Amino acid sequence: MKPDWLDRKEYPFKSNYIALDAGKMHYIDEGEGTPLVMIHGTPAWSFLYRNLIKVLRKKYRCIAMDMLGFGLSDKPQAWSYKPRAHAANFEQLMEHLQLKDVTLLVHDFGTPIGMAYAIRHPENVKNIVMLNSWTWSLSKHETFSKTSKYLVGPLGKFLHSKLNVSATDLIHDLFEEEGNMPELIKEHYVKALGKPEDHVRNLACARELIGVTKWYNELWQERKMIQQIPTLILWGERDKLVHIEALQRWKKFFHECYVIPFEEGGHFLQEDSAEEISKYVDNFVQEEQKKREPVHE
Repeated sequence: MKPDWLDRKEYPFKSNYIALDAGKMHYIDEGEGTPLVMIHGTPAWSFLYRNLIKVLRKKYRCIAMDMLGFGLSDKPQAWSYKPRAHAANFEQLMEHLQLKDVTLLVHDFGTPIGMAYAIRHPENVKNIVMLNSWTWSLSKHETFSKTSKYLVGPLGKFLHSKLNVSATDLIHDLFEEEGNMPELIKEHYVKALGKPEDHVRNLACARELIGVTKWYNELWQERKMIQQIPTLILWGERDKLVHIEALQRWKKFFHECYVIPFEEGGHFLQEDSAEEISKYVDNFVQEEQKKREPVHE
């Protein structure tokens, strides 16, 4: 049963659920063909990918989940919301769907979730498409204060500064760069968090980022498992959360890496430039597929 606040024209997809130990996790599965698996960040949900899916489902099988605590998934109170647990849930979904030859689309906090799967199952991941992200601990970063030293990544620091504001205020602050976003669209992000009046400290998006330095470091130590995977990076250069230094690090990380900068784009390129992103993703997947086809003399 979809909630009353959900605009069916904006999000015209069939809902699917997988039963996990902690609750039901919602996902959408649209189209046929090569699977494109999209992983959202914080505090977003699969709604962020809606306009990409509307275009790409004509040629691909598009899958996008809502992590527990987000979107249309259950929001269990007693669950940990640590990223390692989210990664385990994602792996269960992938096993449930029995996906192979996957292109992962990852963004923000969804990137370490996707990277964890790719490190454990590199044989299943053919390509990676990345939007503004990081996957390493910043706990020792010189600009971090003592009170935020256990918060990992730029988004964690941002959320720490917002612990006493409401979910409504958080969304408006986070989407500030997307100045043309209609209020009705912003409401889909606010309502999906649960109670709009709840303080950020009570939301999954804040709880999940605490104390995960060890897990990030473990991922980074295993990075050689995925450095050979062809990767397309789409980067909004006006992002106030994840700075250009992160892009430079990713460029050095992947051995086969293509970068498309969006000079006017912010942190949420999927809202700003969905049609353009869809074309880049399609071209990238098609070109990589051609490279793998046998050469007939």
